[in-house]
Amino acid sequence: MRLGELAQGRDNNFNLIRFLAATAVVLFHCYALTGNWTGEPLWRLAPELNLGSLGVQSFFVVSGFLVTRSWIERGRLAPFVAARALRIYPALVCATLVTMALAAWSSTHPLAAFLADSQTLDYAWRTASAFAVRDRLPGAFAGNPFPDSVNGSLWTLPVELRLYVALGAAGLAGLLAAKRLLATAVAALVALFAARPEWFPLAQFGPVTRELALLFALGALAYAWRERIVVSAAAALAAVILVAWNPAGLTRGLLFPPLLAYTLLVAAYHPRLAWPAFNRIGDFSYGLYVYAFPIQQTLARLVPGVEPPALFALSFPVTLAVAMLSWRLVEKPALGLKSRFP
Repeated sequence: MRLGELAQGRDNNFNLIRFLAATAVVLFHCYALTGNWTGEPLWRLAPELNLGSLGVQSFFVVSGFLVTRSWIERGRLAPFVAARALRIYPALVCATLVTMALAAWSSTHPLAAFLADSQTLDYAWRTASAFAVRDRLPGAFAGNPFPDSVNGSLWTLPVELRLYVALGAAGLAGLLAAKRLLATAVAALVALFAARPEWFPLAQFGPVTRELALLFALGALAYAWRERIVVSAAAALAAVILVAWNPAGLTRGLLFPPLLAYTLLVAAYHPRLAWPAFNRIGDFSYGLYVYAFPIQQTLARLVPGVEPPALFALSFPVTLAVAMLSWRLVEKPALGLKSRFP
């Protein structure tokens, strides 16, 4: 079976994959926000990996694949931009307001002083715009094991938005319709990014963005070359075994991005792994991702000394409930407006 045959419709497991990726990030933060970074299960098994980075990496592979499909299906800048904005911004604005409310509740500053502080206004517009996310609010969560940080998960959104801009530019230049030229351009950009990261707008977010950009590019390339990619459960299982074995450190290092990308695409499209019923309940992954951190910080403040498993047991149901409300009341209605940009 070729990926091109299976990716023609909307039947896939991407909602499930993103839900699991968001859950992995939530679980990782339960350890990080209680000061138990290295106690996280995957980190103990494989120090090169952790559930937080694995969840984020999975998001970028999926995003590269689906956003490339979005451009190719639309073929024009206005509907592409509208689709991306309607997916990102409505829930992000709500998450910014929720974060500010919970931070104000925890702050050592009186409410009036908190709201009047220049840092609060700076946080509001920069975070809601997603092009320059901030992670500090005056006096917020000062007594927590991981103090001051109010919504650390959001740092990936400016990275992703810049990659959307790059992909839109590639689409306008005709690269997405010329797969060999696209592969050449990606290889050249990866080499240039490795040699001169300061030339790219992603450099400000640190070295980890190189891998995230590569994973996004691999997702984009997979869609462009979908007619050539064989979807094999056996090959995906072999990839997982290789990462677990990690011969010469290669499969958790240099080879990890393509192995992860291939495994995720097989999990998304292999007919024997299909779970169509999951898609009918809604897409709560983005809500889990953007609301979890301030809820976890709030619970860590209210339950001093809480252990990571207990924090997960407390925070995950609350966050999932908020994410479900966000999907029903904010995200799904916003996505319904995409039809106005045919």
